[in-house]
Amino acid sequence: MIIVLSGEGPTDLGLCTNALGRCTDGDFSVGPMTVVLEQMLEPRIGFSLRDCPDRLHYIGETALCSKAKALPHRLQPARSKKKGAETGYFFANAMALGVVAKELEVEVQDQAVAVLFRDCDGTRSAPAVLWGKKHSSMLDGFRYSQFDRGVPMLPKPTSESWLLCAAQAPSYQACDKLEALPGNEASANHPKNKLDAAFGHHKSREELCEWLDENRFDPDRAAAMPSFEAFRDRLDDVVRELLH
Repeated sequence: MIIVLSGEGPTDLGLCTNALGRCTDGDFSVGPMTVVLEQMLEPRIGFSLRDCPDRLHYIGETALCSKAKALPHRLQPARSKKKGAETGYFFANAMALGVVAKELEVEVQDQAVAVLFRDCDGTRSAPAVLWGKKHSSMLDGFRYSQFDRGVPMLPKPTSESWLLCAAQAPSYQACDKLEALPGNEASANHPKNKLDAAFGHHKSREELCEWLDENRFDPDRAAAMPSFEAFRDRLDDVVRELLH
């Protein structure tokens, strides 16, 4: 099994250190969301992804968008005006990542699971159904690429809300309310600012990963957040099907 990842930046899934926007093995530095993913997968697959870095393949947001634009004409309807701008982007990203995952399966002769991370963001004035539309667009994009093992990782509003669920005191309490925090970074109540306050200072990517290693993330308790529950359930379904 290989894991094909696409994120937005260092503090979610991680980053490439080779300046190419696409990497594996020693050129990929994991972020906290990859640590969470690893902790969820390890009991199922029997090994740590960081102990087998060649099984992790990463493509950054910019490189993935370039891949989407370079796809054959038959895939171009994915960017049609029929899909709203707020959901067409997610559809195209998932479609392109599905294509990348299929190419890597042929290249390394192994089966892939693809995880597409994007923050939902949004403001309090954004429609409550927007998260659902974006999530459905990701699933539709994977299906359009004919890749069956795609997993949307779409925190509401951002990945810091998932981490805050575990970091707040008391931990894992009333976490569903964290999804109502504003996605506007200018707000004092943005999840990034709330997470910094919970720790008493700002933690870097490396520090967040170390904290998760010392404080293992509890996916079942975090599933009080619907956005995390959707990620957990889809990941479980995909891995179960692959292993069986």
